[in-house]
Amino acid sequence: MRRRLPTGAHHELNSAGLAPWPIPAVVDLREVQRNPGARCCRECGRRLLLLLLQSNTWVSRRVEHVSFRDDRSVVRRVTAEFYVPEQAPIFRGDDGQDYSLVPLSVMRRKTLVNFQIRDDEDRPVAMPSLRQNQAITESLLLACADATKAGHSSQSPESRQQIEDFVHRVVSGTQRELFDAYDSLEHGREPEPVRKLAAQPGFKAILDRMADGFVLWVMTPSGGHRRRVLTFSCDEPLYLHYREPGHKKGNHKSGRETDTYELGKTLKPWRLTVLGSALGLMPTRIQFPVPGAENAASFHFEIDAPKGVQIVEASLLAGPPEGVSPAFDRVQGCFPTVGLHVIEVPNGSLSRAQIGLQVANRGWLLTSMFSCWAVFGFLLAFAIHRTALKLTGDLPVVILIALAAAVAGFVAQSDAHGLAAHLLKWVRSLALIAAALPLVAMTFIAFEAAAPTHVGPALWSAVGFSGAIASLLLAVCCRSWWHQQKSVLSPWEQDRKLRVFPSPPKQFELAEEEYDYNKPAMRVNTAEGWHRDFQLNKESEQELIAGLRRPLSHVRYSANPR
Repeated sequence: MRRRLPTGAHHELNSAGLAPWPIPAVVDLREVQRNPGARCCRECGRRLLLLLLQSNTWVSRRVEHVSFRDDRSVVRRVTAEFYVPEQAPIFRGDDGQDYSLVPLSVMRRKTLVNFQIRDDEDRPVAMPSLRQNQAITESLLLACADATKAGHSSQSPESRQQIEDFVHRVVSGTQRELFDAYDSLEHGREPEPVRKLAAQPGFKAILDRMADGFVLWVMTPSGGHRRRVLTFSCDEPLYLHYREPGHKKGNHKSGRETDTYELGKTLKPWRLTVLGSALGLMPTRIQFPVPGAENAASFHFEIDAPKGVQIVEASLLAGPPEGVSPAFDRVQGCFPTVGLHVIEVPNGSLSRAQIGLQVANRGWLLTSMFSCWAVFGFLLAFAIHRTALKLTGDLPVVILIALAAAVAGFVAQSDAHGLAAHLLKWVRSLALIAAALPLVAMTFIAFEAAAPTHVGPALWSAVGFSGAIASLLLAVCCRSWWHQQKSVLSPWEQDRKLRVFPSPPKQFELAEEEYDYNKPAMRVNTAEGWHRDFQLNKESEQELIAGLRRPLSHVRYSANPR
Protein backbone atom coordinates (compact mmCIF):
# COMPACT_ATOMS: atom_id res chain seq x y z
CA MET A 1 0.00 0.00 0.00
CA ARG A 2 1.06 3.56 -0.66
CA ARG A 3 2.26 5.59 2.28
CA ARG A 4 0.20 8.62 3.14
CA LEU A 5 1.36 11.89 4.63
CA PRO A 6 1.35 12.25 8.40
CA THR A 7 -1.61 14.07 9.85
CA GLY A 8 -1.45 17.02 12.23
CA ALA A 9 -0.25 20.55 11.53
CA HIS A 10 2.83 22.27 12.91
CA HIS A 11 1.29 25.74 12.42
CA GLU A 12 -2.02 27.39 11.83
CA LEU A 13 -1.79 29.01 8.38
CA ASN A 14 -1.70 32.79 8.65
CA SER A 15 -2.76 33.59 5.10
CA ALA A 16 -2.77 37.39 5.41
CA GLY A 17 0.17 38.09 7.73
CA LEU A 18 3.84 38.92 7.39
CA ALA A 19 4.68 35.23 7.94
CA PRO A 20 2.76 32.04 7.15
CA TRP A 21 2.72 31.14 10.85
CA PRO A 22 1.08 33.15 13.67
CA ILE A 23 3.22 36.05 14.96
CA PRO A 24 1.10 37.87 17.54
CA ALA A 25 4.02 39.95 18.81
CA VAL A 26 4.73 41.57 15.42
CA VAL A 27 2.31 44.03 13.89
CA ASP A 28 3.95 45.87 10.98
CA LEU A 29 7.20 46.08 9.01
CA ARG A 30 8.71 48.70 11.29
CA GLU A 31 8.51 46.35 14.23
CA VAL A 32 9.98 43.58 12.04
CA GLN A 33 12.93 45.84 11.21
CA ARG A 34 13.55 46.45 14.91
CA ASN A 35 13.41 42.74 15.70
CA PRO A 36 13.69 40.67 12.49
CA GLY A 37 14.00 37.34 14.26
CA ALA A 38 10.61 37.72 15.93
CA ARG A 39 8.73 36.63 12.82
CA CYS A 40 11.03 33.71 12.00
CA CYS A 41 10.65 30.01 12.70
CA ARG A 42 14.12 28.51 12.71
CA GLU A 43 12.84 24.94 12.91
CA CYS A 44 10.81 25.45 9.74
CA GLY A 45 13.88 27.03 8.15
CA ARG A 46 16.02 24.04 9.19
CA ARG A 47 13.60 21.55 7.68
CA LEU A 48 13.15 23.54 4.48
CA LEU A 49 16.87 24.07 3.91
CA LEU A 50 17.40 20.33 4.27
CA LEU A 51 14.69 19.77 1.67
CA LEU A 52 16.31 22.29 -0.65
CA LEU A 53 19.76 20.76 -0.33
CA GLN A 54 18.40 17.24 -0.74
CA SER A 55 15.90 17.92 -3.53
CA ASN A 56 17.16 14.99 -5.56
CA THR A 57 16.00 12.61 -2.81
CA TRP A 58 12.32 13.56 -3.08
CA VAL A 59 11.98 15.12 -6.58
CA SER A 60 12.08 12.07 -8.82
CA ARG A 61 11.78 13.72 -12.23
CA ARG A 62 12.00 17.22 -13.65
CA VAL A 63 11.29 18.10 -17.28
CA GLU A 64 12.12 21.52 -18.73
CA HIS A 65 10.57 22.26 -22.14
CA VAL A 66 11.65 25.29 -24.19
CA SER A 67 9.82 26.55 -27.26
CA PHE A 68 10.45 29.66 -29.34
CA ARG A 69 7.41 31.93 -29.39
CA ASP A 70 9.01 34.17 -32.04
CA ASP A 71 12.37 35.89 -32.59
CA ARG A 72 11.95 37.91 -29.38
CA SER A 73 10.88 35.48 -26.66
CA VAL A 74 10.88 31.85 -25.55
CA VAL A 75 8.50 29.94 -23.31
CA ARG A 76 9.92 27.71 -20.58
CA ARG A 77 7.65 25.10 -19.04
CA VAL A 78 8.95 23.09 -16.09
CA THR A 79 7.18 19.97 -14.81
CA ALA A 80 8.29 18.50 -11.48
CA GLU A 81 7.19 15.08 -10.27
CA PHE A 82 7.89 14.56 -6.58
CA TYR A 83 6.85 12.79 -3.41
CA VAL A 84 6.02 15.18 -0.59
CA PRO A 85 8.69 14.57 2.08
CA GLU A 86 7.52 13.71 5.56
CA GLN A 87 9.77 16.35 7.15
CA ALA A 88 8.05 19.20 5.29
CA PRO A 89 6.37 21.72 7.62
CA ILE A 90 2.58 21.34 7.67
CA PHE A 91 0.12 24.23 7.95
CA ARG A 92 -3.58 23.99 8.73
CA GLY A 93 -5.72 26.36 6.70
CA ASP A 94 -8.93 28.02 7.81
CA ASP A 95 -10.78 25.48 5.63
CA GLY A 96 -9.51 22.64 7.83
CA GLN A 97 -7.17 21.38 5.10
CA ASP A 98 -3.52 20.67 5.94
CA TYR A 99 -0.86 21.93 3.52
CA SER A 100 2.77 20.85 3.22
CA LEU A 101 5.26 23.60 2.41
CA VAL A 102 7.99 22.52 -0.05
CA PRO A 103 10.60 24.34 -2.19
CA LEU A 104 9.95 23.85 -5.91
CA SER A 105 12.78 25.93 -7.38
CA VAL A 106 15.12 28.87 -6.82
CA MET A 107 14.18 31.82 -9.04
CA ARG A 108 16.00 35.01 -9.95
CA ARG A 109 14.91 38.20 -8.26
CA LYS A 110 12.91 39.65 -11.12
CA THR A 111 9.32 40.06 -12.22
CA LEU A 112 8.13 36.88 -13.88
CA VAL A 113 6.30 37.42 -17.17
CA ASN A 114 3.18 35.34 -17.88
CA PHE A 115 3.95 33.13 -14.87
CA GLN A 116 1.58 30.25 -14.22
CA ILE A 117 1.71 27.27 -11.88
CA ARG A 118 -0.74 24.35 -11.96
CA ASP A 119 -1.07 20.85 -10.58
CA ASP A 120 -1.68 17.70 -12.63
CA GLU A 121 -5.42 18.43 -12.65
CA ASP A 122 -4.84 21.97 -13.98
CA ARG A 123 -5.81 23.59 -10.68
CA PRO A 124 -4.01 26.63 -9.26
CA VAL A 125 -1.41 26.01 -6.55
CA ALA A 126 -1.26 27.97 -3.29
CA MET A 127 1.90 30.00 -2.67
CA PRO A 128 2.98 32.29 0.18
CA SER A 129 2.85 36.03 -0.35
CA LEU A 130 6.00 38.06 -0.94
CA ARG A 131 6.35 39.08 2.74
CA GLN A 132 5.71 35.51 3.85
CA ASN A 133 8.31 34.27 1.36
CA GLN A 134 10.80 36.68 2.90
CA ALA A 135 9.99 35.43 6.41
CA ILE A 136 10.51 31.81 5.29
CA THR A 137 13.80 32.67 3.59
CA GLU A 138 15.07 34.59 6.64
CA SER A 139 14.18 31.58 8.78
CA LEU A 140 16.10 29.36 6.37
CA LEU A 141 19.23 31.52 6.57
CA LEU A 142 19.06 31.81 10.36
CA ALA A 143 18.77 28.04 10.60
CA CYS A 144 21.73 27.78 8.24
CA ALA A 145 23.67 30.13 10.52
CA ASP A 146 22.81 28.03 13.57
CA ALA A 147 23.98 24.90 11.74
CA THR A 148 27.48 26.26 11.12
CA LYS A 149 30.20 26.22 13.73
CA ALA A 150 30.58 29.99 13.68
CA GLY A 151 26.84 30.56 14.01
CA HIS A 152 26.43 27.88 16.68
CA SER A 153 29.07 29.58 18.81
CA SER A 154 27.43 33.01 18.45
CA GLN A 155 24.64 32.47 20.98
CA SER A 156 24.79 35.78 22.82
CA PRO A 157 21.69 37.97 22.38
CA GLU A 158 23.80 40.73 20.84
CA SER A 159 25.43 38.41 18.29
CA ARG A 160 22.12 36.85 17.36
CA GLN A 161 20.58 40.29 16.86
CA GLN A 162 23.45 41.35 14.59
CA ILE A 163 23.11 38.22 12.45
CA GLU A 164 19.32 38.60 12.25
CA ASP A 165 19.66 42.24 11.20
CA PHE A 166 22.17 41.39 8.44
CA VAL A 167 20.02 38.54 7.11
CA HIS A 168 16.95 40.81 7.12
CA ARG A 169 18.74 43.48 5.06
CA VAL A 170 19.86 40.90 2.51
CA VAL A 171 16.51 39.15 2.13
CA SER A 172 13.89 41.83 2.78
CA GLY A 173 15.77 45.06 2.15
CA THR A 174 15.73 47.31 -0.89
CA GLN A 175 18.38 47.08 -3.59
CA ARG A 176 20.35 49.82 -1.80
CA GLU A 177 20.17 47.96 1.51
CA LEU A 178 21.21 44.69 -0.17
CA PHE A 179 24.16 46.35 -1.90
CA ASP A 180 25.26 48.18 1.26
CA ALA A 181 25.05 44.95 3.31
CA TYR A 182 27.39 43.12 0.93
CA ASP A 183 29.65 46.14 0.53
CA SER A 184 30.09 46.50 4.29
CA LEU A 185 30.70 42.75 4.57
CA GLU A 186 33.40 42.78 1.88
CA HIS A 187 35.15 45.78 3.46
CA GLY A 188 35.00 44.45 7.02
CA ARG A 189 32.49 46.94 8.41
CA GLU A 190 29.99 44.33 9.56
CA PRO A 191 30.16 43.08 13.20
CA GLU A 192 32.56 40.24 13.92
CA PRO A 193 29.86 37.52 14.33
CA VAL A 194 28.57 38.32 10.83
CA ARG A 195 32.06 38.28 9.31
CA LYS A 196 32.92 34.96 10.96
CA LEU A 197 29.67 33.48 9.74
CA ALA A 198 30.19 34.71 6.16
CA ALA A 199 33.64 33.10 6.16
CA GLN A 200 31.98 29.68 6.32
CA PRO A 201 31.73 28.31 2.72
CA GLY A 202 28.43 26.55 3.32
CA PHE A 203 26.64 29.57 4.78
CA LYS A 204 28.15 31.97 2.23
CA ALA A 205 26.99 29.79 -0.68
CA ILE A 206 23.40 29.71 0.62
CA LEU A 207 23.50 33.43 1.47
CA ASP A 208 24.69 34.38 -2.01
CA ARG A 209 22.00 32.31 -3.65
CA MET A 210 19.25 33.84 -1.52
CA ALA A 211 20.67 37.33 -2.19
CA ASP A 212 20.44 36.82 -5.96
CA GLY A 213 17.18 34.88 -6.00
CA PHE A 214 14.15 33.69 -4.10
CA VAL A 215 12.73 30.27 -3.42
CA LEU A 216 9.51 29.27 -5.17
CA TRP A 217 7.64 27.86 -2.17
CA VAL A 218 4.43 25.97 -2.82
CA MET A 219 1.76 24.59 -0.49
CA THR A 220 0.42 21.23 -1.54
CA PRO A 221 -2.49 19.52 0.24
CA SER A 222 -1.48 16.96 2.86
CA GLY A 223 -3.24 13.80 3.90
CA GLY A 224 -3.48 12.20 0.46
CA HIS A 225 -1.03 10.22 -1.59
CA ARG A 226 2.48 11.62 -1.53
CA ARG A 227 3.01 11.78 -5.30
CA ARG A 228 2.50 15.22 -6.83
CA VAL A 229 3.05 16.70 -10.30
CA LEU A 230 3.32 20.49 -10.61
CA THR A 231 4.00 22.55 -13.72
CA PHE A 232 5.06 26.18 -13.89
CA SER A 233 5.86 28.28 -16.93
CA CYS A 234 6.90 31.82 -17.86
CA ASP A 235 8.14 33.82 -20.83
CA GLU A 236 11.76 34.85 -21.24
CA PRO A 237 13.20 37.51 -23.57
CA LEU A 238 15.33 36.29 -26.48
CA TYR A 239 18.38 38.39 -27.34
CA LEU A 240 19.98 37.02 -30.49
CA HIS A 241 23.48 38.37 -29.92
CA TYR A 242 26.64 36.32 -29.67
CA ARG A 243 28.43 36.66 -26.36
CA GLU A 244 31.75 35.62 -24.94
CA PRO A 245 31.71 32.51 -22.74
CA GLY A 246 30.25 33.27 -19.31
CA HIS A 247 32.28 30.68 -17.40
CA LYS A 248 35.53 32.16 -16.07
CA LYS A 249 38.12 30.02 -14.35
CA GLY A 250 39.28 30.96 -10.85
CA ASN A 251 42.50 32.96 -10.67
CA HIS A 252 44.24 33.67 -7.37
CA LYS A 253 46.29 36.48 -8.92
CA SER A 254 43.17 38.41 -9.92
CA GLY A 255 41.53 37.82 -6.54
CA ARG A 256 38.90 35.44 -7.97
CA GLU A 257 39.56 32.22 -6.09
CA THR A 258 36.56 30.26 -7.40
CA ASP A 259 35.09 29.85 -10.87
CA THR A 260 32.35 32.28 -11.84
CA TYR A 261 29.49 32.21 -14.33
CA GLU A 262 28.28 35.59 -15.56
CA LEU A 263 26.77 37.11 -18.70
CA GLY A 264 29.60 37.44 -21.24
CA LYS A 265 30.27 40.55 -23.32
CA THR A 266 28.44 41.00 -26.60
CA LEU A 267 30.57 40.30 -29.68
CA LYS A 268 30.92 42.77 -32.53
CA PRO A 269 29.10 41.90 -35.80
CA TRP A 270 32.35 41.53 -37.73
CA ARG A 271 33.71 38.71 -35.57
CA LEU A 272 34.19 35.52 -37.61
CA THR A 273 31.81 33.52 -35.42
CA VAL A 274 29.05 36.10 -35.85
CA LEU A 275 29.65 36.43 -39.59
CA GLY A 276 29.69 32.68 -40.19
CA SER A 277 26.45 32.24 -38.25
CA ALA A 278 24.70 35.20 -39.91
CA LEU A 279 25.64 33.92 -43.37
CA GLY A 280 24.44 30.43 -42.53
CA LEU A 281 27.84 28.82 -43.07
CA MET A 282 27.92 27.41 -39.54
CA PRO A 283 25.18 26.48 -37.06
CA THR A 284 23.94 29.20 -34.75
CA ARG A 285 25.08 28.18 -31.26
CA ILE A 286 22.62 28.93 -28.42
CA GLN A 287 23.16 28.13 -24.73
CA PHE A 288 20.51 27.68 -22.07
CA PRO A 289 21.40 27.72 -18.35
CA VAL A 290 19.53 24.86 -16.67
CA PRO A 291 20.28 25.28 -12.94
CA GLY A 292 17.31 23.06 -12.05
CA ALA A 293 19.23 19.98 -13.18
CA GLU A 294 20.59 19.56 -9.65
CA ASN A 295 17.14 19.74 -8.07
CA ALA A 296 15.94 16.31 -9.17
CA ALA A 297 17.14 12.74 -9.38
CA SER A 298 16.43 12.74 -13.13
CA PHE A 299 16.48 15.86 -15.33
CA HIS A 300 15.14 16.15 -18.87
CA PHE A 301 15.62 19.10 -21.22
CA GLU A 302 13.41 19.34 -24.31
CA ILE A 303 13.42 22.00 -27.01
CA ASP A 304 11.38 22.53 -30.18
CA ALA A 305 12.98 24.01 -33.30
CA PRO A 306 11.03 26.97 -34.73
CA LYS A 307 9.47 26.77 -38.19
CA GLY A 308 12.04 26.73 -40.97
CA VAL A 309 14.90 25.79 -38.61
CA GLN A 310 16.35 22.42 -37.65
CA ILE A 311 18.46 21.37 -34.66
CA VAL A 312 21.65 19.80 -36.02
CA GLU A 313 23.39 19.23 -32.67
CA ALA A 314 22.47 19.43 -29.00
CA SER A 315 24.18 18.59 -25.73
CA LEU A 316 23.77 19.00 -21.98
CA LEU A 317 26.72 19.33 -19.59
CA ALA A 318 26.24 19.51 -15.82
CA GLY A 319 28.62 19.22 -12.90
CA PRO A 320 31.01 21.13 -10.63
CA PRO A 321 33.46 23.14 -12.79
CA GLU A 322 36.46 21.51 -11.13
CA GLY A 323 34.88 18.07 -10.97
CA VAL A 324 35.32 14.79 -12.76
CA SER A 325 32.80 12.56 -14.56
CA PRO A 326 30.23 15.28 -15.26
CA ALA A 327 26.67 14.39 -16.25
CA PHE A 328 26.46 14.59 -20.05
CA ASP A 329 24.18 13.87 -22.98
CA ARG A 330 24.57 14.66 -26.69
CA VAL A 331 22.83 14.06 -30.00
CA GLN A 332 23.64 15.11 -33.54
CA GLY A 333 21.61 14.92 -36.72
CA CYS A 334 18.59 16.81 -38.03
CA PHE A 335 15.75 17.15 -35.52
CA PRO A 336 12.57 19.22 -35.13
CA THR A 337 12.59 18.40 -31.39
CA VAL A 338 15.42 17.28 -29.13
CA GLY A 339 15.36 15.67 -25.69
CA LEU A 340 18.41 15.49 -23.40
CA HIS A 341 18.71 13.64 -20.12
CA VAL A 342 21.09 13.62 -17.15
CA ILE A 343 20.88 12.11 -13.68
CA GLU A 344 22.45 12.60 -10.25
CA VAL A 345 23.70 16.16 -10.76
CA PRO A 346 25.30 17.36 -7.47
CA ASN A 347 24.52 20.67 -5.77
CA GLY A 348 26.66 23.63 -6.79
CA SER A 349 26.91 22.50 -10.43
CA LEU A 350 27.28 24.55 -13.59
CA SER A 351 24.51 23.15 -15.79
CA ARG A 352 23.97 24.23 -19.40
CA ALA A 353 22.25 22.93 -22.50
CA GLN A 354 23.58 23.94 -25.91
CA ILE A 355 22.06 23.56 -29.37
CA GLY A 356 23.15 24.33 -32.92
CA LEU A 357 20.46 25.71 -35.24
CA GLN A 358 20.66 25.53 -39.03
CA VAL A 359 18.07 26.82 -41.49
CA ALA A 360 16.46 23.85 -43.24
CA ASN A 361 17.59 23.36 -46.85
CA ARG A 362 14.06 23.51 -48.19
CA GLY A 363 11.39 26.15 -48.50
CA TRP A 364 12.81 29.65 -48.38
CA LEU A 365 16.45 28.63 -48.71
CA LEU A 366 15.95 26.53 -51.84
CA THR A 367 13.60 29.12 -53.35
CA SER A 368 16.11 31.90 -52.80
CA MET A 369 19.00 29.83 -54.13
CA PHE A 370 17.23 28.86 -57.38
CA SER A 371 15.98 32.44 -57.80
CA CYS A 372 19.50 33.82 -57.47
CA TRP A 373 20.83 31.28 -59.96
CA ALA A 374 18.02 32.32 -62.36
CA VAL A 375 19.09 35.94 -62.01
CA PHE A 376 22.69 34.96 -62.63
CA GLY A 377 21.75 32.95 -65.73
CA PHE A 378 19.71 35.72 -67.33
CA LEU A 379 22.27 38.39 -66.59
CA LEU A 380 25.06 36.19 -67.92
CA ALA A 381 23.09 35.58 -71.13
CA PHE A 382 22.48 39.31 -71.59
CA ALA A 383 26.14 40.11 -70.93
CA ILE A 384 27.38 37.52 -73.45
CA HIS A 385 24.89 38.51 -76.15
CA ARG A 386 24.89 42.25 -75.48
CA THR A 387 25.34 43.14 -79.15
CA ALA A 388 22.12 41.31 -80.04
CA LEU A 389 20.06 43.23 -77.48
CA LYS A 390 19.63 46.18 -79.84
CA LEU A 391 17.72 43.97 -82.31
CA THR A 392 15.14 42.89 -79.73
CA GLY A 393 13.81 46.34 -78.85
CA ASP A 394 12.24 46.59 -75.39
CA LEU A 395 12.11 42.83 -74.79
CA PRO A 396 15.21 42.67 -72.51
CA VAL A 397 13.82 45.44 -70.33
CA VAL A 398 10.49 43.63 -69.97
CA ILE A 399 12.22 40.32 -69.16
CA LEU A 400 14.47 41.86 -66.51
CA ILE A 401 11.61 43.74 -64.84
CA ALA A 402 9.49 40.57 -64.73
CA LEU A 403 12.44 38.57 -63.40
CA ALA A 404 13.16 41.09 -60.64
CA ALA A 405 9.50 41.17 -59.60
CA ALA A 406 9.27 37.37 -59.52
CA VAL A 407 12.47 36.91 -57.49
CA ALA A 408 11.51 39.64 -55.03
CA GLY A 409 8.09 38.05 -54.61
CA PHE A 410 9.57 34.60 -53.94
CA VAL A 411 12.01 35.95 -51.36
CA ALA A 412 9.55 38.24 -49.59
CA GLN A 413 6.55 35.88 -49.51
CA SER A 414 8.32 32.68 -48.55
CA ASP A 415 8.03 30.86 -45.22
CA ALA A 416 11.20 32.38 -43.72
CA HIS A 417 9.64 34.29 -40.85
CA GLY A 418 10.39 34.74 -37.18
CA LEU A 419 13.59 33.21 -35.91
CA ALA A 420 14.58 31.64 -39.26
CA ALA A 421 14.43 35.00 -41.01
CA HIS A 422 16.36 36.66 -38.20
CA LEU A 423 19.12 34.06 -38.15
CA LEU A 424 19.72 34.53 -41.88
CA LYS A 425 18.93 38.21 -42.16
CA TRP A 426 22.20 38.90 -43.97
CA VAL A 427 21.58 36.11 -46.48
CA ARG A 428 18.03 37.36 -46.91
CA SER A 429 19.36 40.84 -47.60
CA LEU A 430 21.78 39.47 -50.18
CA ALA A 431 18.91 37.59 -51.86
CA LEU A 432 16.95 40.84 -52.10
CA ILE A 433 20.02 42.56 -53.56
CA ALA A 434 20.17 39.79 -56.17
CA ALA A 435 16.52 40.48 -56.96
CA ALA A 436 17.36 44.17 -57.51
CA LEU A 437 20.28 43.50 -59.88
CA PRO A 438 18.01 42.94 -62.95
CA LEU A 439 16.52 46.38 -62.33
CA VAL A 440 19.99 47.90 -62.24
CA ALA A 441 20.90 46.15 -65.50
CA MET A 442 17.59 47.24 -67.06
CA THR A 443 18.35 50.86 -66.20
CA PHE A 444 21.71 50.77 -68.00
CA ILE A 445 20.16 49.00 -71.02
CA ALA A 446 17.30 51.51 -71.22
CA PHE A 447 19.72 54.45 -71.28
CA GLU A 448 22.33 52.81 -73.53
CA ALA A 449 21.97 55.59 -76.09
CA ALA A 450 23.15 58.18 -73.57
CA ALA A 451 26.12 56.14 -72.22
CA PRO A 452 26.83 53.10 -74.45
CA THR A 453 30.22 52.38 -72.85
CA HIS A 454 28.67 51.80 -69.42
CA VAL A 455 26.35 48.94 -70.36
CA GLY A 456 28.98 46.22 -70.65
CA PRO A 457 30.76 46.87 -67.33
CA ALA A 458 27.39 47.22 -65.59
CA LEU A 459 26.13 43.89 -66.92
CA TRP A 460 29.32 42.03 -66.05
CA SER A 461 29.38 43.59 -62.56
CA ALA A 462 25.78 42.44 -62.04
CA VAL A 463 26.78 38.97 -63.26
CA GLY A 464 29.63 38.87 -60.73
CA PHE A 465 27.48 40.00 -57.80
CA SER A 466 24.62 37.63 -58.62
CA GLY A 467 27.04 34.74 -59.09
CA ALA A 468 28.66 35.39 -55.71
CA ILE A 469 25.28 35.56 -53.96
CA ALA A 470 24.03 32.40 -55.69
CA SER A 471 27.25 30.58 -54.78
CA LEU A 472 26.89 31.64 -51.14
CA LEU A 473 23.34 30.32 -50.98
CA LEU A 474 24.49 27.11 -52.61
CA ALA A 475 27.19 26.77 -49.94
CA VAL A 476 24.58 27.30 -47.22
CA CYS A 477 22.39 24.58 -48.75
CA CYS A 478 25.36 22.22 -48.97
CA ARG A 479 26.34 22.89 -45.35
CA SER A 480 22.78 22.21 -44.25
CA TRP A 481 22.70 18.99 -46.27
CA TRP A 482 26.08 17.96 -44.83
CA HIS A 483 24.82 18.41 -41.27
CA GLN A 484 21.83 16.22 -42.09
CA GLN A 485 24.17 13.37 -42.98
CA LYS A 486 25.98 13.47 -39.61
CA SER A 487 24.43 11.47 -36.82
CA VAL A 488 25.44 10.86 -33.20
CA LEU A 489 23.26 8.77 -30.92
CA SER A 490 22.58 9.73 -27.33
CA PRO A 491 24.40 7.62 -24.70
CA TRP A 492 20.93 6.68 -23.41
CA GLU A 493 20.04 4.96 -26.71
CA GLN A 494 21.06 1.38 -26.02
CA ASP A 495 20.40 -1.90 -27.77
CA ARG A 496 21.89 -5.36 -27.40
CA LYS A 497 22.92 -5.33 -31.09
CA LEU A 498 24.18 -1.75 -31.22
CA ARG A 499 27.91 -1.53 -31.89
CA VAL A 500 28.35 2.10 -30.85
CA PHE A 501 30.13 2.62 -27.53
CA PRO A 502 30.25 6.31 -26.56
CA SER A 503 32.71 7.18 -23.82
CA PRO A 504 31.51 9.71 -21.24
CA PRO A 505 33.69 12.77 -20.55
CA LYS A 506 36.14 12.26 -17.73
CA GLN A 507 36.57 15.90 -16.66
CA PHE A 508 34.27 18.90 -16.80
CA GLU A 509 36.95 21.18 -18.21
CA LEU A 510 37.81 18.77 -21.05
CA ALA A 511 34.13 18.35 -21.93
CA GLU A 512 33.72 22.13 -22.15
CA GLU A 513 36.57 22.32 -24.65
CA GLU A 514 35.57 19.29 -26.70
CA TYR A 515 31.93 20.26 -27.12
CA ASP A 516 32.45 24.03 -27.61
CA TYR A 517 31.01 25.26 -24.31
CA ASN A 518 34.00 27.60 -24.01
CA LYS A 519 33.25 29.28 -27.35
CA PRO A 520 31.02 32.31 -28.05
CA ALA A 521 27.31 31.58 -28.20
CA MET A 522 23.94 33.25 -27.91
CA ARG A 523 22.58 32.85 -24.40
CA VAL A 524 18.94 32.53 -23.42
CA ASN A 525 18.64 33.17 -19.71
CA THR A 526 16.17 31.48 -17.43
CA ALA A 527 13.92 32.80 -14.69
CA GLU A 528 15.51 30.26 -12.37
CA GLY A 529 18.58 31.35 -10.45
CA TRP A 530 21.92 29.90 -11.46
CA HIS A 531 25.15 29.73 -9.47
CA ARG A 532 27.31 32.79 -10.10
CA ASP A 533 30.20 31.28 -8.17
CA PHE A 534 30.87 27.79 -6.85
CA GLN A 535 31.81 27.88 -3.18
CA LEU A 536 29.65 24.94 -2.18
CA ASN A 537 31.68 21.76 -2.55
CA LYS A 538 30.97 18.25 -1.33
CA GLU A 539 32.78 18.70 1.99
CA SER A 540 31.11 22.00 2.93
CA GLU A 541 27.71 20.64 1.88
CA GLN A 542 28.09 17.53 4.04
CA GLU A 543 29.22 19.63 6.99
CA LEU A 544 26.21 21.93 6.56
CA ILE A 545 23.77 19.02 6.30
CA ALA A 546 25.25 17.42 9.41
CA GLY A 547 24.73 20.69 11.29
CA LEU A 548 21.15 20.99 10.05
CA ARG A 549 20.35 17.54 11.35
CA ARG A 550 21.18 18.63 14.88
CA PRO A 551 18.07 19.68 16.84
CA LEU A 552 17.77 23.40 17.52
CA SER A 553 17.29 23.15 21.26
CA HIS A 554 17.36 26.90 21.83
CA VAL A 555 14.57 27.65 19.33
CA ARG A 556 10.88 27.02 19.86
CA TYR A 557 9.36 25.28 16.86
CA SER A 558 6.14 27.23 16.59
CA ALA A 559 3.71 29.53 18.26
CA ASN A 560 1.18 26.70 18.34
CA PRO A 561 3.09 23.43 18.97
CA ARG A 562 1.28 20.16 18.63
